[in-house]
Amino acid sequence: MPAVIYTNQASLMAQKGLLGAQNSLANSVERLSSGLRINRAKDDAAGLGVGENLQKQLNGAQQGLHNVNDAISMAQTAEGALQAVTAVAQRIITLATQGANETMSADQRSAISAEIDKLRTSVQDMAKRTKYTDTLLFNYASNSTGMNIQVSNQSNDTISVGPNALGYMNISSNTAGPSLTVVAGVTAVTMAAASSSGATLNTDISNLVTAVGTAGSAAATTLFTSIQASANAYLNAIIKQRGELGAVQNQLEYTVANLSEFSNNLAASRSRVMDTDYAAETANLTKGQILQQASTAMLAQANQMPNVILSLLK
Repeated sequence: MPAVIYTNQASLMAQKGLLGAQNSLANSVERLSSGLRINRAKDDAAGLGVGENLQKQLNGAQQGLHNVNDAISMAQTAEGALQAVTAVAQRIITLATQGANETMSADQRSAISAEIDKLRTSVQDMAKRTKYTDTLLFNYASNSTGMNIQVSNQSNDTISVGPNALGYMNISSNTAGPSLTVVAGVTAVTMAAASSSGATLNTDISNLVTAVGTAGSAAATTLFTSIQASANAYLNAIIKQRGELGAVQNQLEYTVANLSEFSNNLAASRSRVMDTDYAAETANLTKGQILQQASTAMLAQANQMPNVILSLLK
């Protein structure tokens, strides 16, 4: 290397080494402070694409988990109301059986019919009261293709609660929509819909309340017997409806287990691509600090090298 003053090649090389050490040190500090191995595309362009796609899946799976848990809560809300409706239907059947006994007097039968009518009103109130957020649960139309629960970010990844959302079919006369088929050949009954026995529970109860006080013993017995038949059909429909909700809850709980495991695996996969390996990066940080100190010392030495030329000029 010639002895020159204008260009200090040793200094330039030392500066280059110092710049590289400082860049490496800055990258290590950034990764250690952010916790991410990839903070911008230049760090690893391919890895960034993989990591963001995994994050997209992870976000969808986690929101799907919330959606499914919401659906479970909604099913539990509906099933809790149906549990109360089941108790009411059982009581109506008991009262109708009591009223059909011809040892009852007209006054006693009138008291029984009054209680049955109040029980009918309570079911209607339950139907109007049972909501999840602002959604009336027992008001699902029979022409529906199902209540879809979005499970992930894939538009076609849904769970259809139903089909026809059978667990949420109408249970009283105050809700809209016809009855639905639960099992082939078995028609689900609302209080306003015709039962499998050909009776109508609402009509039977209305007729009972109107006529029982004045009807003869045989006519009153017929009315109470009709209540028994239609209430039995109604109870069977409610039991099937509760069974459908139970099946839906089991289906959704298995989906929750699957989504939880799926989310955990996605998070682990993304971590391997995007997150900082602190053991490796602290080693890089130490190396960068040493290189920075060495480069700084060599730059100081290189900057002193042109002074040798002054001795030649003396």
